[in-house]
Amino acid sequence: MFINENRKSMLPIDSLVHEAISSGLFPGCALTVARNSRTVLTRAWGNLTFAPWTPPVTTNSTYFDLASLTKPVATACAIMTLQAKGILDISTHVNEIIRNVPENKAHITIRHLLTHSSGLPAHRVFYRKWLPETKQGNLPSRARITAAIMKEPLEYQPGRQSIYSDPGYMLLGCIIEEITGMGLYEYVQSAVLEPMNAGELMSGSDAIMHAGYENIAPSGNCPFEHRMIHGEVNDLNARSIGGFAGHAGLFGTAEGLTDMLSNLLDIYHGRLEVMNFRQDTVRCFWTRDTTVPESTWALGFDTPSAHGSSAGRLFSEKSVGHLGFTGTSFWIDPEKDIIVVFLSNRTFPMATNRGMEAMRSFRPGLHDQVMKLIMQAVDVQGPF
Repeated sequence: MFINENRKSMLPIDSLVHEAISSGLFPGCALTVARNSRTVLTRAWGNLTFAPWTPPVTTNSTYFDLASLTKPVATACAIMTLQAKGILDISTHVNEIIRNVPENKAHITIRHLLTHSSGLPAHRVFYRKWLPETKQGNLPSRARITAAIMKEPLEYQPGRQSIYSDPGYMLLGCIIEEITGMGLYEYVQSAVLEPMNAGELMSGSDAIMHAGYENIAPSGNCPFEHRMIHGEVNDLNARSIGGFAGHAGLFGTAEGLTDMLSNLLDIYHGRLEVMNFRQDTVRCFWTRDTTVPESTWALGFDTPSAHGSSAGRLFSEKSVGHLGFTGTSFWIDPEKDIIVVFLSNRTFPMATNRGMEAMRSFRPGLHDQVMKLIMQAVDVQGPF
């Protein structure tokens, strides 16, 4: 069975999404589902903005700001390749790579950074100093970015607990650059995206050149710069260091992201070999890190929480996924061999706490509806 976005008959998820659009949660969205290495469902709703004359969203040509999906898809996968090549180990301490690490941060490891258990804070406004300089063409150096992060006080001892940290992933980006001698995006392109044949995943600036503004979903107004963000990452820290960082900056289509995640799942199951990736490394990164008390994090990827998971109730315990601030997400179930990618621009025209709460309620319902649809199709028609 294959259900495409042009199918006329209503699905249970259609009413759920139409209600979300009508309530103003997002102007448009795209959904792609793969099972057993095959795309079995594509669906798109709405437009790039709430104005009906703007282009309709599609699953294969509309580029969304993937926001924090950059963490697993770009940064964690880049670390995967370095570990697979024997260049880096997740047990490595940051002071083995970076100079002048303060004593209280000497025990932070790559594992701590990947699992948000380094003790670094959730967020810091580095952009207030850096963004004006960037606009003048003076990007902050890797050493300056690293030094700024290293000056931040730890909120707890590394490994003691887990607090989601953007600065931790900014530091991972700097570490990748230090080890490889390449810019982060340059390395991600050459070592991750190209081997994965992920041609529909790229930076915002590349998306503009590749697809044009008319195929990029605007992600909302910037309260700091007082302008619409369109084709640029909706993250001020990432924008202040050039538009691509360890925590945000990747853009992509629903089908493009699904294709890459399908490749990762095929590597996990031993069905595919891709340069720079190994089956045991992918399996390692997709295993929940039990060394951190009460954490749901694997290495760069999240796993379903026992209660109230955005994955809903029907993904298995071994599933992995991630959420993005702009209204993006993916969940992968290795046991059921299912991938669900959902992309939206819920931060348009403004990111609000009300919208965030509404999205928190919307996601589990969507995933439950999708999983029921796919599993019912299997029961009726047999395996895809």
